[in-house]
Order: sequence, then C-alpha cells, then structure tokens
Amino acid sequence: MLYLDDDESLVLLMTRMLERGGYRVTGCIESAAALQTLRTDPGGFDLVVTDYNMPGMSGLEVAREIARIRQDLPVAIASGYITDELRVSALAAGVRDLIYKPNAVEDLLTEVERLIGKVN
Repeated sequence: MLYLDDDESLVLLMTRMLERGGYRVTGCIESAAALQTLRTDPGGFDLVVTDYNMPGMSGLEVAREIARIRQDLPVAIASGYITDELRVSALAAGVRDLIYKPNAVEDLLTEVERLIGKVN
C-alpha cells in the first residue's frame, strides 16, 4: 500500500498503525515522490490512500495520474471535509472510496481491509 499525506507525523503514525494491522506500507509526504515510487514499481501496490488537500497536486489530481500509471489500482482519498461535489469529482477520477480524516485511523483500517483484504 502507498500512503500519501503532506503531514509527516501523520504519515508515520498511519504507516505504523497499518503495519501493525499486517499491511506492508510505503509512506510519502510529496505527491511527486509518491508517483515516482509507483512508476518505479507499479505492480508492487494493492492500494493508494492520499490526502485530498495536498500542496502542488490535490488528491484528485494524484488519483488521475495514478490511473494513467495503473488503471486498476484502487485509490482512496482522505479528507476532513467530504462534500457532494467531492464525491462526484472523486467518482469521475476513479477514486474507489472517501475516508473521513478526523476518524482516519479506525476508518482507514476498516477501508483498507474492505478494499484489498489483509496481507499476511
């Protein structure tokens, strides 16, 4: 799994929590680095979780670029404010799920299990 957020402490926290849940996680704090990581090993990831509000590229822009790299790769966007407009835009960008960021740890673990299943 690839986890992208511009908040380094959140990336570290979520990476640890997901790894404790049995997942292999690569954390990134910059969109360009995350996309380069994905380009280098497109088959090495089962899911990408990205923050919506990122400097440089929004989570929707990241999702669109991921679709160019590997169209079948599920993408989930985490945001503290999910609107109907975001839902529509996310669907159009191929995003599989939206996760409310204030509840990110619990919601993320549930959504990851639902989207890719547990990696042993």
